[in-house]
Amino acid sequence: MMVVEDQYVPRQVAVALLRDLGVAEVLQAENGRDALDQIRCTVAPLDVIICDLDMPQMDGVQFIRNVGAATAGTSIVLASGVEHAVLTSVEAMARSQGLDVLGVLEKPVTSKKLGDVLARFRAGAARAVRRMAPPIDPVELRDAIAARQIKPHFQPMVRIADARVVGLEALARWAHPERGTLGPDAFISIAERCGMIDDLTWLMLEAAIAEAALWHRAAHQWRVSVNLSLPFLESEDVADRIAGRAERYAVPPQEVVLEVTERLATTQIAPVLANIARLRMKGFRIAIDDYGTGYSSLQQLARMPFTELKVDRTFVGGSPERPNLQAILSSSMQLARRLNLVSVAEGVETGREWQLLEETGCDIAQGYLIARPMPAEAVQPWAGGWAGTA
Repeated sequence: MMVVEDQYVPRQVAVALLRDLGVAEVLQAENGRDALDQIRCTVAPLDVIICDLDMPQMDGVQFIRNVGAATAGTSIVLASGVEHAVLTSVEAMARSQGLDVLGVLEKPVTSKKLGDVLARFRAGAARAVRRMAPPIDPVELRDAIAARQIKPHFQPMVRIADARVVGLEALARWAHPERGTLGPDAFISIAERCGMIDDLTWLMLEAAIAEAALWHRAAHQWRVSVNLSLPFLESEDVADRIAGRAERYAVPPQEVVLEVTERLATTQIAPVLANIARLRMKGFRIAIDDYGTGYSSLQQLARMPFTELKVDRTFVGGSPERPNLQAILSSSMQLARRLNLVSVAEGVETGREWQLLEETGCDIAQGYLIARPMPAEAVQPWAGGWAGTA
């Protein structure tokens, strides 16, 4: 690891804290130029660089612009006392260069803050190891879909006003015999590229609706949310077929939420719009997913009959400490209310985030603070023990 900080005392404090946390080797640099010189002379790659921004000779912004060419696989942590808007801008710049930004550390740096950063780095390293595995064979994926090996796990959504469970989102999980449990990032793009996304979506839809039927028979009036691929929505008969699935399992359409990403990068927009309109006419709820991550959010809200607005996790995580994210959340909730949409916040992980969402008038929360995605058989036992947030 390396700490890039021009002030001697804060630099020594950070180094000491890192060593207390078990980091064996910590390099030190007084500014960006010094850091780059050391990096060029270092044989072993650096795992993490903790970088101040306001430094002489070469400041942190200049350093980050240059560090991408000198390192590979290094994660960056921004540690600075500059205003939030500047930190956010630099973070976005670093990510646009392909750098892995673990987060922002507000000064003074503490052991807890550094511990959280190290935990994120280790979790990211574990994910990177999984990504280095050989790519999924499309034939293997096709066989897994045919054998119904890919099943939904369910993540609860709770009403913020009273912490009552109101629904669950179905998220695809593949229990691979050799690779362990795989999330959608491992196979969705392959399914789309190789023409399997329709079969996979129907598999998820039917399994999720069937599970919702079991919940209703157990007197749980929970909605089930399912993500729909945009190519899937181009088929002419898709609305009737979805309605047929709900009818087969005696699940009312209003208890099924169909989540559609806002990034409608498709040339076949007319059939997509037609199917969404027909699904809404049949009573299904339609959610705009990942709201705020694309460039056409307002346009999609204006031309589609959405009933829910799901704010992306990138605007929720760390929001209590970042005024710019608070402003985005507040305006999103106001927009949802003006449009008579149910607002859902994804990625809620802390009590402070929950409290902020409550203050901004958000309706529903979803995230690790409540529960991680779980197998279908674990849902009702979990709900029986759910007592709300601390």
